[in-house]
Amino acid sequence: MKQFDRITPEGTRDLLFEECLVRGRLQRSLANLFQLRGFDEVITPALEFYDVFTDDAAYLPQQSMFKLADHKGRLLVLRPDCTTPIARLAATRLKGAASPLRFYYNQNVYRMERQLAGKSCEITQAGVELMGAPGEKSDLEMVELACASLRECAGESYRIELCHIGFFKAIMQSLGTDAATAEKIRQLVENKNYAALGDMLAQFGENDAVCALKRLPRLFGGEEILEEAAEVFCQNGAREVLDDLKSLYRSLESLGLRDKVMVDLGLVSLPEYYTGITFQGYLSGIGEPVLSGGRYDSLVGQFGRQLPAVGFAINVDLVGRYLMASGMGCCVKSPDILVHSDKAHMAKAIRYRNLRISEGFLCEVSSFDTAEEAKAYALGRGISQLHLVGDTVEILRMAGADYE
Repeated sequence: MKQFDRITPEGTRDLLFEECLVRGRLQRSLANLFQLRGFDEVITPALEFYDVFTDDAAYLPQQSMFKLADHKGRLLVLRPDCTTPIARLAATRLKGAASPLRFYYNQNVYRMERQLAGKSCEITQAGVELMGAPGEKSDLEMVELACASLRECAGESYRIELCHIGFFKAIMQSLGTDAATAEKIRQLVENKNYAALGDMLAQFGENDAVCALKRLPRLFGGEEILEEAAEVFCQNGAREVLDDLKSLYRSLESLGLRDKVMVDLGLVSLPEYYTGITFQGYLSGIGEPVLSGGRYDSLVGQFGRQLPAVGFAINVDLVGRYLMASGMGCCVKSPDILVHSDKAHMAKAIRYRNLRISEGFLCEVSSFDTAEEAKAYALGRGISQLHLVGDTVEILRMAGADYE
């Protein structure tokens, strides 16, 4: 007996009309923005060999991937991430290409969530990757583009939180603990769980690293936070990291983005992946980030070509839901004209419809047998005009239509 033929798998859903319009508009707007900045589109396969992601196990655990086998028994996965396949592409097919390489993409990723809690397993992402460009200039370009992208999507109701993972790494180097404990501490800092963090750090006594970690979740604000952080901890290159972050912040400020960019030194996600700045983007009223990115200088090297890199991804689905909830979605427009004919005049009706479309009208051909059925359909759909095509054309205006 069929049990699952009328529903979608957990973490997936059908998209209807307005949602499709909103997603399409967002993807077109972002693609245009990226193209104007010199980025070229790439599309990687939805199916990749599992081996592509084995070095990324720390941030893409195998249990989060959808797996299957090909006809030779080789293990495949549905693409769980867009950046890693692009790194593969840059290091292999574009091995001889001059850098920097500028990529953008609009495609889905597939991740299995342990506890869905309303989260999707199929996520539409739009993003950019700048590979082969080191240093603060490319960092600045990428954070400014992240701001421009969120502005393009949702106006001014956004903010960017900025960090540098080097500060956290410098503190952990001084703490000198094992990897498992370090990861627990990282999670507590990122989740701003002050009480549990204090309990975890009690075993290390009182020293500079412990004091810094206790303060780290609270180091959130403007440029003044960077000076406060320097007073808390400045060993193992931490001072240089903070100076770099201050320089980046001031450059963003000079671009008029002071009110949009905040410093959050507790933003310590994926330290085994990111090598420099990290940032997340938020929209007003959404508690989770709709944009995430940073510098990842080690990734492309895993595929045989050393290229520094920085990039970000936007969760198009989250942004689309935000726009619809805020009343900024796309209305599904009814046709302006319904063209009806009998069977003998159907070819003429199609030619007539094409002519009206060329004049800028949204036009649909009737599939009904009678003019009365076509009229009832036009009234129900809110179509304002019914054009009856025979030897001549008769135009009826639907005064009772839902939308005139």
